[in-house]
Amino acid sequence: MEFVKGIYTDMECLVAMWFAKAQGDTHKERLDAFYGRQAHAYDRFRANFLHGRRPMLKELAKQLSAFDGPVSWVDLGGGTGENVAMMADYIDLSRFEKIYVVDLCSPLCDVAKAKAKERGWNNVEVVEGDACTFQPDNKATVVTFSYSLSMIPPYMAAVDNALSMLAPGGLLGIADFYVSGKYDRPQRQHPYYRRWFWQAIFDLDNINLGPERRAYLDHKLETVVEVNSQGGIPYVPILRAPWYFWIGSPKDASESEQPGQDLLQ
Repeated sequence: MEFVKGIYTDMECLVAMWFAKAQGDTHKERLDAFYGRQAHAYDRFRANFLHGRRPMLKELAKQLSAFDGPVSWVDLGGGTGENVAMMADYIDLSRFEKIYVVDLCSPLCDVAKAKAKERGWNNVEVVEGDACTFQPDNKATVVTFSYSLSMIPPYMAAVDNALSMLAPGGLLGIADFYVSGKYDRPQRQHPYYRRWFWQAIFDLDNINLGPERRAYLDHKLETVVEVNSQGGIPYVPILRAPWYFWIGSPKDASESEQPGQDLLQ
């Protein structure tokens, strides 16, 4: 029965993804409309789709082992709080003085709040807020965008805000889908048909895979770890969507103010 129930909830997610319209005049309204019908089944379906989350969180936990004293984490676009549950597999959550799960989508925040209460995450605060403007009470050791940066239209504002909340020596972690630029770094490069196909497919769900987000990260931060790969999509044979995870640290202010010669053409 559990297997059948799982298949049914997966189908609910697929129907919502393929046929539900993300209607609304604002970004929040579109998010609420898109995820409202699938929030209850979000975690199960995405577990087999968002391949970059676990390796990013595992690497961040490894990096955090070098930090002395209390650390804090802001997960921007943190959705249902599942990243917190995954991080617990790699580091004791009590190591964090504070964890903020920030999302603009009300249905996903409701799931995250229920999860935090059920699991006794007393150091986790779920905030229904904008990744472009939210600020924690104190500077953060780690800030992450897990499959959320591609869904934030003003991505430069979101990245700049994330950098403004980082403590000295802090880390920014990203996991997401992507396509390369026409002329990109060799480890990222995709042929024309792959760039066109995946950008067109994800655009249907208001997800922007264009290379400008990664170019901006390269411009503002130094790369600590970068992994580019591809992974399957549930119930979709053969096709494998390109994904990456990337961890960076802020450049010196004088360096980051230089013209963006490293931005993609």
